[in-house]
Amino acid sequence: MSDEIALVEAEIADFEKQLAETMERIRALRAEEDPAKGIFRNLEIHTAQQEKLRLDFEIQYRQGKIKRLRFSD
Repeated sequence: MSDEIALVEAEIADFEKQLAETMERIRALRAEEDPAKGIFRNLEIHTAQQEKLRLDFEIQYRQGKIKRLRFSD
């Protein structure tokens, strides 16, 4: 059981790393925008935000899985 929890915790760590990278990408895309020059990154920002939401869900799902595994002991 603890091996499975460790595996899920490793998955969470990977998703958290991806989440941090995605957040940085969102910040960079927003910084690139310049409405005065007609530079917009709407689609890229939207796509990155969707990825952020997916990663948030994956992390929450696995945290719940760990709780279920611990509860079933």
